[in-house]
Amino acid sequence: MNKQLLRLTEIAQKPQRTIIGLMSGTSLDGLDIAMCKFKWKKPQLLNFRTVEYSQDLRNRIRAVQSQVQVNLQEVCVLHTELAHLYADLVLESLEEWGIELHQVDLIASHGQTIYHHPNEKMNSTLQIVDGDHIAEKTGIVTISDFRQKHVAKGGEGAPIAGIMDEALFRSESKHRLLLNLGGISNFTWLPSKESGEEILTSDIGPANTLINEAMKKHFNKPFDENGKVASNGNVHSGLLKYLLLEPFFRKPFPKTTGQEDFNLDLVEELMTGFKIELEPEDLVATLTHLTVQSITRAFEEVIGNKPFEIFISGGGVHNLTVMSGLKERLGNAEFKDFEESGITADSKEAVLMAFLANECVVGGEWELGKVSL
Repeated sequence: MNKQLLRLTEIAQKPQRTIIGLMSGTSLDGLDIAMCKFKWKKPQLLNFRTVEYSQDLRNRIRAVQSQVQVNLQEVCVLHTELAHLYADLVLESLEEWGIELHQVDLIASHGQTIYHHPNEKMNSTLQIVDGDHIAEKTGIVTISDFRQKHVAKGGEGAPIAGIMDEALFRSESKHRLLLNLGGISNFTWLPSKESGEEILTSDIGPANTLINEAMKKHFNKPFDENGKVASNGNVHSGLLKYLLLEPFFRKPFPKTTGQEDFNLDLVEELMTGFKIELEPEDLVATLTHLTVQSITRAFEEVIGNKPFEIFISGGGVHNLTVMSGLKERLGNAEFKDFEESGITADSKEAVLMAFLANECVVGGEWELGKVSL
């Protein structure tokens, strides 16, 4: 047998595996790196860090992200350049954590989404960051292209968190909901097993992406720290109403979206068309309220008045204006500390990648991902 295939077989047969999950979302905060140990399906988070992207790198990715026309050479270069950056950051993290290379079985790389295109005729999604370069530079077997496999299997490429959410969080007697506040908000509704109801995983709409774009343009900051800018602004009810009339919000669940549907150009077109002029703080406040209201409307439609526990992850948990708005409006929800699960709110998406890589090699019900040896 080819020695690389033999190595992969040996990893799959081990009683436990150490896997590094890598995640960078559309909000371009940076690279999340989570090192996990797996005994069968359950992850134990051993180490975690986030390395911020430089402003120059953010700008370069934004120039090719969710754009109809791009510089193809730049896409190609970023595909390789980001892979080398990811590999360097993995090696740096292992040195910082005192972990030898041979102690890591797999790297799971989500990649950087640059276009997401759900379509009635054919779904498609594109994440760059070459897994082969990560594997070659680190010497660690790397699994990537999770969303492409999801599309190939008939899905829309997003969200894919429901696989882990069901395995780790579903309760016999309690209704639970997992909400992720990344660039786009998504949720997994986990009705109790005894209820007999089916789970549902879906995107909701913009979480941080519009807020971040407005902050970058008007304040030259990557995000609204603690929701301070939004808390000092006033919500423009007219603009909020027009935004909530966007066709995506009227689609039935489950559904998926991205920055292709929700971007600052769309907001500014609406403002121009309806002759709305706003101070920057009021724009950020309105976009923040859009996040809160789109989420609460979605939950009213899916859950109704049922009591449920809610676990929230993603960068949006640090936006106090968003979080206070959700707590004010979700009276039937019991807000739980995500760390009760053994995973932190910030690490959840990176842990998800590690979980999917483990499923890929163990050969469970879900086998998502491309293996780079």
